[in-house]
Formats: sequence, structure tokens, C-alpha cells
Amino acid sequence: MQSYLVKLIEKKSVATDTIAFVFEKPKNFEYQAGQYASLILPQLADNGPRESIRSMSFASAPHEEFLLIAMRMGPSLFKRTLKEMKVGEQVEIRGPLGILFPHEGKTPAVYIAGGIGVAPFRGMILAIAEKKWPHNITLFYASRTQADASFLSELQAIKNKNFKIIPIMTRDKNWQGEREHCNEKMIKKYVPDFKKAVYYIVGLPEMVTDVNIMLSEMDIEQENIKTELFTGY
Repeated sequence: MQSYLVKLIEKKSVATDTIAFVFEKPKNFEYQAGQYASLILPQLADNGPRESIRSMSFASAPHEEFLLIAMRMGPSLFKRTLKEMKVGEQVEIRGPLGILFPHEGKTPAVYIAGGIGVAPFRGMILAIAEKKWPHNITLFYASRTQADASFLSELQAIKNKNFKIIPIMTRDKNWQGEREHCNEKMIKKYVPDFKKAVYYIVGLPEMVTDVNIMLSEMDIEQENIKTELFTGY
């Protein structure tokens, strides 16, 4: 596993209490959309690996000239330290890691994201667009409110016949669209060829487990279900 020191070049808010951190991309650094890296804060080295290291998905696509990581803020020392970092400071990344990346070929894909679990899907969708959409993508994106939904406006701005986004706002009183968590009825409504698709699920462990069970009950083969757990880091 390779290790790199990378410089923070930008911080920006992408949702309520959620910040996207933009880092320089090391020369010749190669990864696949959807992969992740270990993010190490040198400032916390004396606190041990439990406090100084987190696994973070790349929200960027490989063709972009930067590395993008998004995190929902919280009280942990790691999150507070990262939030307070100044542009120009450095972190260490080790990777890339992980096997959650787009499949090859024309088989349609269904992406199911909960909260900040949408981060790797941003990179995957942009990577597929860069390849001229070799297969269709349907994204089910559940969040509490529109203000909580990272990258929502960017993803909604993608206009292509091979891409469809279904935002789900479970606690937004002003939302006119889907309000229930992704379920069998919803999948069948938006994905007519649902049994032919490859499914990708990213979110909190309970959500990922529930969706996985639901897909199995819909007779989706386990080999066509790919998952990644976001434990809240």
C-alpha cells in the first residue's frame, strides 16, 4: 500500500454540518471510482491510530485533478482537527483500497445511498459519464432533508437518458417527492428491469443490511449485490 502526503487546497460546505475537503492529487496516483483510502492526520500522531486514522471514500472521479473527501462533522477529535485544518496544511493518505467500483459492460446499475453514503457514488457516476455511459444508472438517494443531502444539486443537474436520480427525503415537510426509505415497491416503480441490474448499497450498517435482505427477498442474486458500510467514522 502506497503512502502520500497531500496538501489541503479547499474546504467547502456541501450540506448541513457536512464539509467537502479537496486535496491535491499526487502525481501518478491511480485509483478506481468508489475506492477509499486511509486518511491520517499527522497532528494527532501522538494520540494513536484510533484517534488519528479514518477510512474515507473518494467522492472524486479518477479523471478529476484533485482528491475529494466529504465528511459529516461531529464532536470527535479527528473530525474537529480536520475541520480546523487550514488550506496548505498536509495529511497522509494510504491507498487506494476497496473493491466498490463500477462494473464493466452494459448491465444496468442501481445505486442505493443513505446520507453521506452518496460520496463514493458521486465519483462513480462522474466516471461512468466520462466513459460515455456504457450502462444505465438509477440512484436512490435517501436523506432527512434537502439541506442534509450532500451533492444533491450537482447530481440533479446531470441530464442524460442513461442516468436517473430518485431523491428520498424522509423528514422534509416541504418535499413533494418520495418520502419512504428505498423499498421493493419503489425499485419496481423506477427500475423496470430490476432483476437484470447490479446493486450497490452504501450507508450505515443497519440500512445496508436491511436493503440487502430486501433485495435477496426480491430474488436478486447475492453476486449482483455490492455493499460498503459507513460506520459514522
